[in-house]
Amino acid sequence: METRAILIVGSILLCCGCLGLLIVRFTNPFFKGLGWLGGAFAAGALGAALIALRAIVSGDFLIIVADTLILLAYVFLHAGILELTENRSHVPKLGIALLVIQGAAYLVFEHLHEADRLCIITLGFLVAIQALQTAALLKRKVSAGMGAPIWFSFTLLVCFAAFNLFRSVLLIALGTPKQPQLANPLEVGSAIVFLGVGLGLGFGVFWITSGQIRLKLEQLANIDPLTGIYNRRPFIEICEQELFKSGSTGEAFSLIMFDLDHFKQINDRHGHAAGDEVLCAVVEKLRNSVRNIDTVGRWGGEEFVALLPRADSNAALIVAQRLRYHVESITIATRQRGEIDGKKAITVTISIGVATYAGQNGTVDINDLLHQCDTAMYQAKAEGRNRIVSIDAQYVLPL
Repeated sequence: METRAILIVGSILLCCGCLGLLIVRFTNPFFKGLGWLGGAFAAGALGAALIALRAIVSGDFLIIVADTLILLAYVFLHAGILELTENRSHVPKLGIALLVIQGAAYLVFEHLHEADRLCIITLGFLVAIQALQTAALLKRKVSAGMGAPIWFSFTLLVCFAAFNLFRSVLLIALGTPKQPQLANPLEVGSAIVFLGVGLGLGFGVFWITSGQIRLKLEQLANIDPLTGIYNRRPFIEICEQELFKSGSTGEAFSLIMFDLDHFKQINDRHGHAAGDEVLCAVVEKLRNSVRNIDTVGRWGGEEFVALLPRADSNAALIVAQRLRYHVESITIATRQRGEIDGKKAITVTISIGVATYAGQNGTVDINDLLHQCDTAMYQAKAEGRNRIVSIDAQYVLPL
């Protein structure tokens, strides 16, 4: 009676969870994997209900269908994780193979003694295999900002697989209880574990999905969609962190800000598509000119910035000069309005401002440093463009 009550309550909870997940999935397409998870809850609920009916309706066929539904629930869960982790294929190939193996095994068990026990043992091994495959898939997808929900689900799956293997081995060793009409502690415990793990995995998948949406929203807010580098706000935050670090260690750092010369003429003459192509080409040269520890960002429009940790004014000037040469080498074929211009190409030059913080030299606000960098950049433009001005060194690097 205890096991049956647990199964009935579990079936009701899973049905409610299935309904809620499907509503969320169909009303919000950003929540990936929840449709498959809803299917897993539905299969688990129906399987639990059929097992609860076993005390009323006799027959091995009922338990075979129930066990198949329970395995199907974990196959659906794996399909949901495949969709959630953006795999190319959402087909759970191993899960389908396990379902085929289970069906073939049950056809044999129908003609053997203790078919019920053999079905439970087989289900335990097959569910364990599926759970371990899903855990392995999650472990490969651990990424920054997603560790907690993924490791939660991974641990739950591994523990669940271990429980199923233990239960199957125990059933092989102990055999069928001599008094099956009495409450079986292993059966009661299994019902509780299956229900608890199902609900826990549902929470874990929802947690992962919510985390992915949060990371995507942060990316949209922090990353410039055209060039793929930081926008102004996150760049300033990184600069503030570097300023705090430099104030403690005494290490210098430098800022580079540059503007594309006569960029408006490129847009007016060749169109905004060509202008976007120029911006992307400049960012590529910018990335090639700085170190792996440096941070680059789009300040706005055709203005870009770079943070150079542990770089004094001389090192920053070397980077700035390298950047100026690289950008100057850009040539982009143009399509003049109405005809292809095979002879002319878009060329680009930049005016660069450099500001350096020497470390531990009084209270300095990062906005002051950025303003100095901006002032140096406009000085470079005023003095003829395509040149570098460093505020710290008071040095002008001409054409």
